[in-house]
This record gives sequence, C-alpha cells and structure tokens, in this order.
Amino acid sequence: MRDTIKRAVFLILAASVLTACAPSPQGQEETADASTTMFGAQVVRGQAAALSSHEYNQLSAEKQYAVANRLMSTLYKGIPADEFFDLQQGLTTPQIGQGGDFINRTARSMTQELPNANEYLQQVNENYNFNSTRYSQEMPVAMMYDLPISRDHFTHWMAYNLSNTILFSPALEMDSADYFDVHRVYSKLVSRINSNMDIREIIYQHMISQENWRRFRSPEDNTREMIEIYLGLFDQDDEVPKASQACQNWHLTGDDQDYQLVITLDENIVPQKVLGQWINNCFDFYRIVSNHPKVIARMINVLVDHFFVDMEQDMRAALVQSIANSNPTRFEHIFTAIIFSREYLLNSDRPRRVEETFFNIAHRVDWKPDSNFFRRLNDPSGGSSFPTMSQMKQPSMTLKLGRWAFQPLDSLSFSYYHKLVREQLLIRYSSSDANNNSWGLEFIEKAADLTDEDFIHYLFLSSVGRKAYTEEITTLTEVITNRNYLNNRPNQARIIFDYVSRLPETYFNNRIN
Repeated sequence: MRDTIKRAVFLILAASVLTACAPSPQGQEETADASTTMFGAQVVRGQAAALSSHEYNQLSAEKQYAVANRLMSTLYKGIPADEFFDLQQGLTTPQIGQGGDFINRTARSMTQELPNANEYLQQVNENYNFNSTRYSQEMPVAMMYDLPISRDHFTHWMAYNLSNTILFSPALEMDSADYFDVHRVYSKLVSRINSNMDIREIIYQHMISQENWRRFRSPEDNTREMIEIYLGLFDQDDEVPKASQACQNWHLTGDDQDYQLVITLDENIVPQKVLGQWINNCFDFYRIVSNHPKVIARMINVLVDHFFVDMEQDMRAALVQSIANSNPTRFEHIFTAIIFSREYLLNSDRPRRVEETFFNIAHRVDWKPDSNFFRRLNDPSGGSSFPTMSQMKQPSMTLKLGRWAFQPLDSLSFSYYHKLVREQLLIRYSSSDANNNSWGLEFIEKAADLTDEDFIHYLFLSSVGRKAYTEEITTLTEVITNRNYLNNRPNQARIIFDYVSRLPETYFNNRIN
C-alpha cells in the first residue's frame, strides 16, 4: 500500500507537469508590466493594482531587493545578493547588477513551462528520502525547492497553498482521512490547474469527490459546509435540511469498510428549492453551489485573508472588490493579482510562514538540504533535535479547516520556528560541497573581493534583507575581533547569522513603502 501511494503520486504528477498549458496571450511578453495580464487575466485596478515597473524602478536598490525577496519568499524562493547587485561596486551604496526589471522577468518566467519538468520529479525522488506512507505530504515542498521559477513551480505552489486552506484541506487529522486523500487532493489540484480548468469546475469536481466526503461525512454536515466554505453564507438553517434531502442517497461507510463514498439508487424524488433554485439530487446541489454568484468573491476573500492576515478589515474588503472587478475565472488570476499587487509588495506587514522564511534564506545563501530534510520536516511525531511543521502548529494538509491564516507565534511554536531557522539553516556551515543541510564556501567566496564592512552588509542582505546598521557593524566587528576570526570569514558569517536569527524582522514581512 505504501509503495502504491508513492507510485500513484509520481505517475499523476509526472503526467500533470507534461500537460500542455495554453500559451500566454499574444504580446504579453512585450507588455511593460508582465504581471498585469498573466494567464489571460484582466488588468486589476484600484486597491489591488499591480506594482508598476516605473514605481519599482523609483525605489532604492536596497528596497528593490527587499521587494524582490518579498515576492520570492512568498513563492518559497530567494534571490541571492550576488545575482541582484553588482558586488564589484561594493555594498556601501549598492548598485543593481543582474537584478534589473526583476518583477517583470519573474512574472514572465512564471508563465513558461519547463521543457524538462519530468526530470525534476525524478531528481526529487533520487535526491531525497521520503517516508513511503507520508510521501504525498513530504514531496510537494521538496519539489518546489528544486523547481526553478516557472509555470510548473507556480502550479505546485498554488496547489500546496490551496490544500492548506479551508477550501481544499485533505484533513489528514481525521480518522476517516489518510495519505491517499492527501495525494488525491494535491495531485488533482495540480492536474486541474495545469489543464487551465476554471475555479467553478475545480470546486465542483472537488465537492463530488470521496476526499470531500471524508472531511464532511454526512449529508447535513457536507451540505452546510459547502455553503459556508464556498459561498461564505453562514447560519443557513433553512437551506441545509432541503439540501441534505437532495443528498439523502450519498453516505460514507464506516471504519470497517474503509470510509468509502457510496451513492445509492434511492435518489430524492421530491424537488427541493435550495439557494433560490430547484434541485433534485446531490449533483444538482453541488452544481448550484459552484455556479453561485458569490463563489468567486468568496475565493478571493479567503485568499486575501490568507496573505493579508494582519490588515484592517476595510482594507481587505477593498482588495477583494478590486480583484473581483477584474472578473477572474482561474485561481492563477487571483493568486497573481494578490502577490504582484502594490499593496502586497510594499505595504503588507505580517509574520512570515515557516516556508517563506526558511526557503527564502536557504536559496539566498545556497543552502543544500540533506536527503532526509523534507521527511524530517513533516514528521508528525516531532523530536527535540529537529523541529517539525507539527511542532510549529503548521502541519501540512492536515487540519480539517486548513492551516491558520496567521503563523502561530506563541512562545512554544515560535521557539521551534527559531530553532529550525537557526540550527538547520543559518549557523550550519560546511567546508565540503556535500548536501548536508548547510551553506558552504561557494557562498563565502562570491563575496571574496568585498571589504570587511561590505562583507557584513552582504551577510545581512543575504538573510534579513537589509544592510547592517552602523551600531551592528561596530558591535559585530568587536565580537569577531575578540574571537580572532578576522581572517576566517565562514566563522564571521556564523556569528552574524546567529545574531540575525534573533532579529524579529527575520520572521516578518515588514512594510517596505
């Protein structure tokens, strides 16, 4: 059974990454702001308008780098300082090198399919050890870590985010759900998004699935939750009995029969008026939910809350309306509207999720995971030496109502968060080129020509995303001198990264504007 899960996930994802996607609209490559019409979207205006190239270029080099990494951290990626700045010019006054037009270049890359995407699937399975039962939970983050920015990466990222929200969570924590459900939910999202399926059809196909019924297990519970989750309509006590009557012949078997969805032949024969429309059966009910006028606004609302969790309610409402006015029909339209918006890139102010902090810094310092990293990160039992997603209260695709929109920052959860970032990333140096959860000499040697002060700036930019303050340079230089590390830059980096691990801003998206 365990090998069956792994083979099934691999085959479906291998097929999905090779699925041909519709080409970008003609002329999109040449638009001044590629982010505004990605995947055939209409231009979003108002509160959620995209950050324009002109606005971006008016920012200082340091702020442009902060915006670039705001976007990349959201996608669980990072842009190294040496690939953005011209290090030959030093970092006292940073000068942009290869990082010019970064937002547009990233937007264009996100619409382009990889010619060899299936090779990345094979690479992931060859390079990492996964638990054979938990493969479908562990593999997605490893896949996103290895995939370059592309249409393929973006599809996996969207599927991962959606399956960690109330919208599509496989609810692994429930006794009626298992890792097959994680596999089915995630793989179907990847496949359907890759095939350009619209939002309404993706929702409909999910609602009629066994995975959905394993989360909400009776006609009464399921119909109520579908109305609440996908329409945002609560306290519908008058509608639920009629909807559940239409679904009377749908039920989930018990544990002794492995929680199978059964649809019997004794369909409802008395038409029911639900949400203003007459229906006869459960398929009718799911169709009127997926076709309801409130569906798209509700999807936008959930995802805006996901990315702007600390923003005032009236501002979030304005963002929702702004995106809704552009008439999005696909999840790509909503996600790109959010993450390329001026409001998100410049003004959002919230704690970063674990994946956003860890993998952003990891890519910036050329950190290399060992073969067991992604398995251990998702271990549900946890341990004292290696913090896990569960210990940080952010288990992947597990919670019935999805992960919390906010990153838990209670003292215990954050202590695990800090321990992971500090001990498994920031202070993990290795002089060898092995993949062993560490950064190495290559990262240090890229800055070989920098002065001692600019080297400190390089380390700060590569981690916390800003130059060091004068008092930080003074104090850290004293520590380095007292420890006789003036000629040992790897140890200098470990001291500075240890300090960075204790800065609150390392774990936050702070307002840039």
